[in-house]
Amino acid sequence: MFREMRRKKQQLSADEVEEILKKHNTCTLALSGDDGYPYSLPISYAYIDDKIYFHCAKTGHKIDAVKSNEKVSLSIIDSDEVIEKKYTNKYKSVIVFGKARIIENKNEVYKNCVQMAKAICPHMDDNGIKEETERFINETAVVEITPEHITGKEGLEFYKLRK
Repeated sequence: MFREMRRKKQQLSADEVEEILKKHNTCTLALSGDDGYPYSLPISYAYIDDKIYFHCAKTGHKIDAVKSNEKVSLSIIDSDEVIEKKYTNKYKSVIVFGKARIIENKNEVYKNCVQMAKAICPHMDDNGIKEETERFINETAVVEITPEHITGKEGLEFYKLRK
């Protein structure tokens, strides 16, 4: 169903991919948008228990797109350095394909908002996180993405360093 990576020698291990997913909190989310146009946008996310979560308003383009097609893709750039003298770049990135689900249960929305805040803002105190969550809970939607296929790739410059 999903394509194999063409340059397999540059494929990152599952452990490296998970490390990148946990390390970052910003990605590009790709959805099927209006009139068949792709809809891609940067979002904040949290990787918790092998799932990806993000929050947004209960109405708008993102929610409409998820409602009309649960299939999504995410991309996370871990490293990107242009090496001008070689006309290339030294990069690592991860791509996730999965299915999105809008969480409907208010208690689950609250729990996931708190978990996301703790993952994205680990130095904030629990009371501040809970107060902020309670303030916006009625306008907030949480989307859970269950990954179906994840790949990570490093550019040749990183690959050469390993060898």
